[in-house]
Amino acid sequence: MLPDEMEAEKNRKMILAQADEIEILKKNVRDLQEQYRSALIHNKRLIEQNAEAMVIIGHKQQEIDALIEIEAECKCLEDTNAHQ
Repeated sequence: MLPDEMEAEKNRKMILAQADEIEILKKNVRDLQEQYRSALIHNKRLIEQNAEAMVIIGHKQQEIDALIEIEAECKCLEDTNAHQ
């Protein structure tokens, strides 16, 4: 093989290796983009669930506050009746 042919063969092998590496990198990018999209969807669902939970907690806190107020009123009535 002549030196130019050897150099051409070396360059051909290097180009083929680079092409394989480029394909692998493209696949990795596609995979990572899909994982990223999935993570965004999952995070959106978690944010929605958290918002719903916060609404429920707010309602439960209102119920607790109302019960505490009723309890305080009952205690006042008991104290008033006890002093009569």
